[in-house]
Amino acid sequence: MGERMTATVSLSEVAAPASALSLRDVQHTCAANKVVKGIDPDIAQGEVVCLPGPSGCGKTTLLRIAAGLEVVQEGTVSLEGQAIAAPGKRHVPPEKRNVGLAFQDSALFPHLSVLENGTFGLKHLPSSQRRERALELLTQLGMADYADTYPHMLSGGQQQRVALARALAPTPKLMLLDEPFSSLDARLRARIRDDTLHVLKKLGSATLLVTHDPEEAMFMADRIALMRDGKIVQTGTPRELYCAPVDPFVVTFFGEVNELEGMVGRRRGTNAGRRHRCQLAARG
Repeated sequence: MGERMTATVSLSEVAAPASALSLRDVQHTCAANKVVKGIDPDIAQGEVVCLPGPSGCGKTTLLRIAAGLEVVQEGTVSLEGQAIAAPGKRHVPPEKRNVGLAFQDSALFPHLSVLENGTFGLKHLPSSQRRERALELLTQLGMADYADTYPHMLSGGQQQRVALARALAPTPKLMLLDEPFSSLDARLRARIRDDTLHVLKKLGSATLLVTHDPEEAMFMADRIALMRDGKIVQTGTPRELYCAPVDPFVVTFFGEVNELEGMVGRRRGTNAGRRHRCQLAARG
């Protein structure tokens, strides 16, 4: 009988898996206005992180920096542990990052059919595999029956589904979505949101979703990073932001609030006191 060999490895010796997307101390100035102020978000593989916030808070600028559409002014952008953008270093262009992009405007190629739009990013595959892959995504998003149709013959919701299929077809490491559902009516938006989330989870792509809609963030996100004035106010699960907000802004962003004003801190025998405004979240 041979001796059994054992080895003990401390947790510190086991390398943690690299984040799919990591931004470190990213800052960005536009027209003398600092729109991103030292942000450090991380997104794990397969995770959906929503970046909600009011208009003008810097969330779309941050997404464009992650995509490579804006050159990094300060800070570092890394994909799977590899730096792809930093000041004074090589800036990897968007088409070399294996990143999928979808915006509010579907931006389909009008001269290409639905199927041809879906195969556009698959030039590295043989023709038969390109068609098979595009049809697979179109089927998952309910658009396979329109494979030979042209974009001008589709509704806005259908065009958005095709745009998502085109972005997902190359199996990107990272999906970047900039308010892709905001132009749709409420009922259609809810349905396409649900279909999109199902496909994202099935493919296992890390996803950063920019939105100004708190309901959308609560529905889509594994984690939420709420922005205001170029900074992240709070990061956590939807439950954490809803039930344990760290700032009054978080409370007002995710729910209706009743404000009561009154005098507190008055001492006995004096007229001293301070007037305060108290916010009460009206939640069921």
